[in-house]
Amino acid sequence: MNFLKDIKDSVLVFDGSKGYMLQVAGLKPGECPEQWNISHKDKVLKLHKEYVDSGCNVIQTNTFSGNRIQLEKHGLDKEVYKINYIGAKLAKEAVGDNKVYVAASIGPTGVLMEPSGDLTFEKAYEVFKEQVTAVIDGGVDLINFETFTDIAEMRAAIIAAKDVTNKPIISSMAFEQNFRTLMGTTPFACAKIMLALNAEIIGTNCSFGPDSMGQIINDMAKTGAIISVKPNAGLPTLENGETKYHQSAHEFSDIVIDFPQYNAHLVGGCCGTTPEFTKMIKDNIVKSDYKGEIDSRNYLFSLSKQVCIDNEYSIGNINITNNMDMETIIDEVYEIAYEEVDVIEITYNGRNIEILKETIRNCQNIIKQPIILSGNNEQAIENALRIYAGIVGIRKDIKNKYGAIMV
Repeated sequence: MNFLKDIKDSVLVFDGSKGYMLQVAGLKPGECPEQWNISHKDKVLKLHKEYVDSGCNVIQTNTFSGNRIQLEKHGLDKEVYKINYIGAKLAKEAVGDNKVYVAASIGPTGVLMEPSGDLTFEKAYEVFKEQVTAVIDGGVDLINFETFTDIAEMRAAIIAAKDVTNKPIISSMAFEQNFRTLMGTTPFACAKIMLALNAEIIGTNCSFGPDSMGQIINDMAKTGAIISVKPNAGLPTLENGETKYHQSAHEFSDIVIDFPQYNAHLVGGCCGTTPEFTKMIKDNIVKSDYKGEIDSRNYLFSLSKQVCIDNEYSIGNINITNNMDMETIIDEVYEIAYEEVDVIEITYNGRNIEILKETIRNCQNIIKQPIILSGNNEQAIENALRIYAGIVGIRKDIKNKYGAIMV
């Protein structure tokens, strides 16, 4: 079995919701779904087998919120490895001899990245590395980072996974009603940033019903990449304190079977979907060639803006010196960030390998424009590239694994 070959050559069917299915099986409000990997193994195994029997080509582990930060809320932070390892083993057991891939479902931490929140890049990296290590040891075939709303957190997750494994990575973002992430990033920008970090498959899940997903995956497909898509079963309503999804499997399938035209080769369901949905998709979906536009131009990206560097663009300059403290640097950033320039270039010539990283840490939400990093300290530049949420331009061709491009 070769996942990347299979997904290139055909359309694969992803599974559907586990949360809803666990609730049907008896999961109570406020109870930790991932803890069921230990306490209710038989029910989790049965759930996985139902998706295998429905014809899915890829099923996911019951580990979506299995990171240390989320498990700590349930007093389970000491059980991170066990919960994720067993979660992977249960999914593999459910597959048996069937030619079905197991993807580790890994969601966001649920807390905001700095400077909007307290989660540092370093902490996010360690949290994801811990979870990825456990599911890899448990035998998963690939990693699926899903329902992320901040591309900065997704970057930390991808970088962590790449440092642990060479298994394929699916990177799937969730979007708001304005077709941007919670932090204001477009589908095209998310796609380019994830691909720059060498995520093998990109995509979107949750967010909406399938009727609103076409625009998102069409924008992502402009990168030329293969897309993964898992919509909800329509928009939910709240009835007697319970979230209800009303779209039928037939209505859902009628829409998603057209997604291969957007280069979607991995199609399934998210909230509110069941094995009935995935069976309907499996019975009706066929591969079709992508005939849309591919945008192969070179871009720089911030969280909320993009600049095509194949065209002319204006630059504002900040020159950081050793005698500047962070307060002074932030003041200069504020001043130039409101100028009418397309890109901001930050230059540092000195020996402090942390100063550019700390500048990015404190200022990347202030600077709306994409940035260029320049200067003679390659380690300082690389340290800053590691935590920057977008795609940076660099003047010197230095080795980096963070997606930066020469300008």
